Amino acid sequence: MSRLLSRNPYSKKETFWHDNNDGTYTIETKQHIKEVLDANKRKSNDYEKGSMIGNTQKHWQHIAEIPNSLYLELTQKFGDPSNNPEASKKWRTWLNDSDNRFFRTGGGSM
Repeated sequence: MSRLLSRNPYSKKETFWHDNNDGTYTIETKQHIKEVLDANKRKSNDYEKGSMIGNTQKHWQHIAEIPNSLYLELTQKFGDPSNNPEASKKWRTWLNDSDNRFFRTGGGSM
């Protein structure tokens, strides 16, 4: 048996409770990411190489947009990238993988 626990219309995230045949249960989270991928494609198409050169006000460049549920899964797998050099290497490898190019929002590599 399966039942819906929660639905967030803004993040397009749904959480389900599944009763398994062996007496255990599974909690599943689904997130629809079509809008995120479409926005990433638009940002990637708008990216201009060298646009940060000479602009002292642009200190950070947006390189990727990752849905929340995937971000949490990757954080558990790789660790928090903010203050962990080893985790940052794993994140960089994941983002530069051609299979994950749809999450990138600009050109170049990280």
